[in-house]
Amino acid sequence: AALREGYERFDPRAYLRNNYLPPRADFSSEEFVVPWKLRCLAETFASGEIRGRTLIDVGSGPTIYQLLSACDHFEEIVATDYLAVNREELGRWARGEPGAFDWSPFIQHVCKIEGRGEPWQDKERRLRERLRRILPIDVHRPEPLGAPLRPPADALLSAFCLEAVSPDRAAFVRALAHVGNLLRPG
Repeated sequence: AALREGYERFDPRAYLRNNYLPPRADFSSEEFVVPWKLRCLAETFASGEIRGRTLIDVGSGPTIYQLLSACDHFEEIVATDYLAVNREELGRWARGEPGAFDWSPFIQHVCKIEGRGEPWQDKERRLRERLRRILPIDVHRPEPLGAPLRPPADALLSAFCLEAVSPDRAAFVRALAHVGNLLRPG
């Protein structure tokens, strides 16, 4: 309950300004966390082992950086978040609304590290096309999405969600089991 209450006052625009603009969003060196995260994700998806029809991003927050390399390997991406304000922020970006957060420096950097010479606008367009649903989620419920996803997902991605919203190890393990149920068998 205390954890939920703390998130009720969450401001996605302040979060994006504080964490995804310079000086924190510094692409000049892999010593900084942002380019390191983007490289890890690019290398993970470049292996080709993680692919399929549907990817669920568990606890997307108001961010899309974690989906940039994934969008080349899935037909559909489902973003999820507990907070309506984060889902609204994602929706603004997905629809290309004026005033939505500008992820172009991230997209440009991912295109550079992927090394295929792709124009960043093509990757942005592809992610917008494949980001088909933005759904509410509560990882602490046995049915995190309220009902099973049909068809079940081929893969899950979670960047700092489960650990951020789990007050202890036992809650983390339960949340992991809950989201694991969103995967197709095998």
